Amino acid sequence: MANLALGGVILGSPSPPRPSGKKIKNIAREFERYFGNDTKLENWVRLCRDVGIEDELTSIKKCKQALKGVWVNIHDLIHAVRNDCTPPQRFPNQHALALYTRNHNKYYPKEKAKAGGPVRTLLAHIF
Repeated sequence: MANLALGGVILGSPSPPRPSGKKIKNIAREFERYFGNDTKLENWVRLCRDVGIEDELTSIKKCKQALKGVWVNIHDLIHAVRNDCTPPQRFPNQHALALYTRNHNKYYPKEKAKAGGPVRTLLAHIF
């Protein structure tokens, strides 16, 4: 059975116990509240800044392109924003993010990821 991780889909069997359904739904709700309307450039630019991208971004398309290859855990992103911390750890690749996600049990609800939107830009398929 596939587990959807924040930052990626992890396929495979043995996995640590999943967080409670309430915790998973809360992180999805928090991300939706944090991001807001996905048609507003300022929301995309804020997301880029919050993951440590400082480039001059003048369109949503440029923001999406800048986010490709950015591997962060969404739980950590929300924590950093909520606590006004430095940007969350950026992982060098999908595999490193998958290991971190599994080891720290920080998943994102699969049904919310399938819905699309900005969170989908941060999700990656990890095998």
